[in-house]
Amino acid sequence: MLCSIHVRGRGGARPRKGDATMFDYADRRTRLLDQITADAYFAYNLEDSDPVTLRYLTGFTGEGALLLSSSEPLLLVDSRYTEQARRETDGVRIEETRAWVLKGGADAITSAGHRRVVFPSSRATCHWLGEMGKLGEFELVPDRDPVAALRRTKNADEIGHLKAAAKIADDALSELVPEIRIGMDEAEIALRLEILIRRGEAEGIAFNINVSAGENTALNHYSPFHGRRPLKAGDLLLFDFGACVHGYRSDITRTFSVGAPTHKAREIYDIVLRANQAAIDATRGGVTGVAVDAVARDLITEAGYGGEFGHGLGHGIGLEVHEAPGLSPRSTDTLESGMAVTIEPGIYLTGFGGVRIEDDVIVTDDGCQVITAFPKDRLIEVG
Repeated sequence: MLCSIHVRGRGGARPRKGDATMFDYADRRTRLLDQITADAYFAYNLEDSDPVTLRYLTGFTGEGALLLSSSEPLLLVDSRYTEQARRETDGVRIEETRAWVLKGGADAITSAGHRRVVFPSSRATCHWLGEMGKLGEFELVPDRDPVAALRRTKNADEIGHLKAAAKIADDALSELVPEIRIGMDEAEIALRLEILIRRGEAEGIAFNINVSAGENTALNHYSPFHGRRPLKAGDLLLFDFGACVHGYRSDITRTFSVGAPTHKAREIYDIVLRANQAAIDATRGGVTGVAVDAVARDLITEAGYGGEFGHGLGHGIGLEVHEAPGLSPRSTDTLESGMAVTIEPGIYLTGFGGVRIEDDVIVTDDGCQVITAFPKDRLIEVG
């Protein structure tokens, strides 16, 4: 049974104190219900399993479960989050129950009389699905992630947050670069960068920071805390990082040379830079993710390094650092105005190092707007 605590959200549509954005959460919920073929929609966030769905649809940033239908939306939380939910939401009924992820959710569905309920199958666990099936006579209908489809294009407020996150990242790197010295290790530099990001108007970092040096720059998703390699003269030095503003994330990569660069470093940097700019020039509404990827990939291949560019050109960015649409040889997406994507070609030479240059862009009908501004026109020397 649900507890008898019923709390109306107040002051809502403000995801955090001081957030001036007033997202139209009710409109988002309506658009979601219009696209599903069932009585209701149910999603839950347990230990960070799906924070973006609840935040996108209600503004709530904690753990809980959400039941949407033509009736008033219902947010189930336990006592840890009741007050937080009250502060962060508006127009949402809040009920407190310790069993929100399973029995509380099943009881809410049953008491509302719903027979068919859509859930995001890519976000839920097999255990959850199996247990929920034992708790009621309703049918759970899998849909991979219907909210992700709504999130593909961004409105003006979302784009504003993305731009703010990009600027914080740019500013933090600009402040850090003059501090870099030979002998500093990767983890030391990453920690300093995180401090500079958190000092800004950000919720925090967008994802775990990658600071890699020398041969480690050829590892796409490197952790500086695994190696703590010190910088040496002649190293390549790669930063892949971002900031988070009201949930919206930036994702920028820049590659430097520690002291004077080698001829090989200059060569691959110049190729990646040309690929990055060519792909940006090709990005616009109506172009497929495959076509934009091919612009950069063909250039790198013609330069003799096609086998050293193994990942896709880019991905969507928003409440998640990797979301739709995709830019790759396997993409099924077509770009639309208002989408936010990364452009990040790279060349990676095992035992030597790698170069990646990544920008965040907002797609328009006739091109795109680059929102990451840290200089990239040359291989900058640091240290």
